[in-house]
Amino acid sequence: MTRELPWLVLEAALLVVLLHANAPEVWFWFAALLVLLLWRSFAWRQRRWQRLQQRHGDVQEPPSTSGSATG
Repeated sequence: MTRELPWLVLEAALLVVLLHANAPEVWFWFAALLVLLLWRSFAWRQRRWQRLQQRHGDVQEPPSTSGSATG
């Protein structure tokens, strides 16, 4: 949790900026917040997957997030 605290503070700050932004700026700050949240959720999911694999001793690829079964 201590690793995530600076990111949570940054996300909260971006949310405050978003709430006080003018109309043209809202979309920019919304996109910035969305990209940050997506990036952190993918990083968290990857770390969680690695921890589970280390715990079980498996060496497999993480599940695909693209939704395509071919590849």
